[in-house]
Amino acid sequence: MTQRTACLVVVLAIGGSRVHADAPTVSYIFPAGGQRGTTVSVRVGGHYLHGDCRWQMTGDGVEASELLQRAATMTWFDGPVIPLPDSQRKEDYPWEHLGGVKIDSATPCGVRRWRVWTSQGVTPSRKFIVGDLPEVIEEEIDGVPVPTHVDVPVTINGRIFPREDVDVWAFDAKAGTSYVCQVVAERIGSPLDSRLEIHDPHGRPVAENVDRHGRDSYLRFQAAETGRYEVHIHDVNFDGLQHFVYRLTITDRPRIEHIFPLGGQRGTSLSLSPIGQSLPRAPLTLTIPPDAPRRWRPRFDVGPFRTNRVPLEVSEVVEQLEVEPNGKNEDARPFQLPTVLNGRIMEPGDVDVWRFDAAQGDQVDFEVRAARLGSPLDAEIAVYEASGGEVGSNDDLGKGVADSRLRVTLPSTGVYYLVVRDRFRQRGGPAYAYRIEARAAVDEPPGFAVDLPTDGLTLTRGGETKQKFTVARQGGFAGPIELRFEGLPTGVKVSGNIIGAKKNDAQVVFAVDPQTAVAVHAVQVVAVATIDEQEVVRPVVQAADSPDDLAMESLLVAIAMPTPFKVVGTFETRYADRGSTFTRRYRLERGGYSGPLQVRLAERQVRHLQGVTGETVEVPAGVDEFDYRIKLPSWMEIGRTSRTCVMAVAEVEDESGQPHTVSYTSHAQNDQIIILVDPGQLDLRVARPSLVARPGHRVDLQVDIARGKDLGGDVRLELVVPGHMRGMTAQPVLVPADQQRGTLTIEFAADEVGPLNQPLVIRATAQRGGQPYTACRTVKIVPQRKTASGAE
Repeated sequence: MTQRTACLVVVLAIGGSRVHADAPTVSYIFPAGGQRGTTVSVRVGGHYLHGDCRWQMTGDGVEASELLQRAATMTWFDGPVIPLPDSQRKEDYPWEHLGGVKIDSATPCGVRRWRVWTSQGVTPSRKFIVGDLPEVIEEEIDGVPVPTHVDVPVTINGRIFPREDVDVWAFDAKAGTSYVCQVVAERIGSPLDSRLEIHDPHGRPVAENVDRHGRDSYLRFQAAETGRYEVHIHDVNFDGLQHFVYRLTITDRPRIEHIFPLGGQRGTSLSLSPIGQSLPRAPLTLTIPPDAPRRWRPRFDVGPFRTNRVPLEVSEVVEQLEVEPNGKNEDARPFQLPTVLNGRIMEPGDVDVWRFDAAQGDQVDFEVRAARLGSPLDAEIAVYEASGGEVGSNDDLGKGVADSRLRVTLPSTGVYYLVVRDRFRQRGGPAYAYRIEARAAVDEPPGFAVDLPTDGLTLTRGGETKQKFTVARQGGFAGPIELRFEGLPTGVKVSGNIIGAKKNDAQVVFAVDPQTAVAVHAVQVVAVATIDEQEVVRPVVQAADSPDDLAMESLLVAIAMPTPFKVVGTFETRYADRGSTFTRRYRLERGGYSGPLQVRLAERQVRHLQGVTGETVEVPAGVDEFDYRIKLPSWMEIGRTSRTCVMAVAEVEDESGQPHTVSYTSHAQNDQIIILVDPGQLDLRVARPSLVARPGHRVDLQVDIARGKDLGGDVRLELVVPGHMRGMTAQPVLVPADQQRGTLTIEFAADEVGPLNQPLVIRATAQRGGQPYTACRTVKIVPQRKTASGAE
């Protein structure tokens, strides 16, 4: 805001149903990571962050700037025209805020977490990645992709923006050298569903991948010849927007994709067979320390480099390695409980058989750990009697986990066989490794674990907020569980915080006194229950979603300032020409606030704007009505229903005199600018659809103008050159009201012209009712060709 509220104190005594606050949200950080030992300038795209806002980054070895500062301008590309019905989808328009992150040179690689807060709330945390390779940040331009050269190894930070965008990264490869290309997008919260395609020096595709790690792409290829290769990356559905952020790593350094065995016993030495890139042919050796954690992630030295971290599981029991052949009962390797069985489904149709002895009535548990350790195996296990009768079988644990778990009760004393295979018989190979924990069945002890559903919670003054908490019960425990919130400020009352007996969730209600101080608080949540007459206390945390991630052990609670005012409209649907300016009348319900406001396009819309732009209106103190104007682009789809929402922003003071920026957005139909798009009354026709860019020359382009009956007066013709294209200029031309033709003289610089990856725009602007009325046409610019002799 450019003005400050004068001596205005807003004390809200509003009923819970009336309280409103535009809580902040964020959709990306760009770049989404950085190299150790560097300081990274970042852009955070968010909604309702307004001016400068506070933020924090959690994790070792990172230091974030105190504030994120609102960018004066930001990159925006309209992209292709979106036809019905896709143009009717909701769309968000985040504004960027600028900050910095300093990364210590000795900090471990992996995930850090960041979150943002304002006077109207806090966001849940998102991921930022610390890496160890040199990094490149995309310089975004619109139009046909222009290859950007990088040196490998490298991690590239890019965005697929706008829709249908394709990024092309070029690097020099050597014949016979293997290269890994890996995308990290979904794993950092990006909506990008990536596709990678590798082109050789002749432009031929030689490798491609869509999904490897969830929706993230990964491929490894060997260069057949020395030369320049290209990596093409795009969304598999050719979608794209500001938040379609990715990290693309291209490397020829050692990388382990799979390893066998997938673990071992503490205090023992392992001989490991790796699969991947630039690895030695001989097995890798590793001694597991006595104090190694159960889920261990070591790295290996290969020449002057270190590999990526490899997930290995560590046990306390003697482990067994399969010995081939073992596909028949007579070849089965015997084992005794407890143990861990390590094997591989080496080829399609392969079956591994293990043998054990048991007494009648014995219960045995088998649990496969394969997919959870990065193996592609979708295991099926079954136990058979020596006679061939099946005792029990299992495919998946459920909830998307492809590993198996099976408990069997043996019907008689004798020999039994455990059979392992892939669910899909046509799959198999050295990567299809597994571990099976085999032990006498033991009933799980009673217990519970409550998940922290979010690590950022907004509570609005004078209102109520509900948050659902879910418990996972164990070992038959069915008693009630109390949730306690340690560190909540005075003025916040909690109810519904008992998860009832035999219940699996509770809706906790937080009621906030209207005069509770606006601030953020780190709150520790614990769950308390009685088991076997003993009080049991468990921390409530948000678990890490990957080995590199951080568990969030506290809940950041923001006490939010509500917005006293509302922007109110009367329902109406109007026709408007594309290319025209449309005005809508609004009134303000001030709710006790009398100061100035600023009104602009809302950052969250009910529909794609399809190129609609809006002004920023300053509403003076005490004024209760205002007009808001939007500009419809000349290329807008005729016949579509355009729905545009506005937001109002103001600075209010609480009872202590502390200023707070608050806003109000309504998506109600009454408050929308609803327009049915008509054809425009201004049209252009260019004499030449394309021009040759001859350096140091100029060319005259004739433009014919057609005016509708309701549109008269002079028309201004001008050349619109995309910001990244250099060396092309033209002076605007004014075409008088009694003429229908004008000529633009386009001059090409003598030294540098281009890149020529996008058409130029010829824009005509007339005036109707004192407001601009526009029409546009494009002209393709092509480079001058040279003959074999070098002549032009």
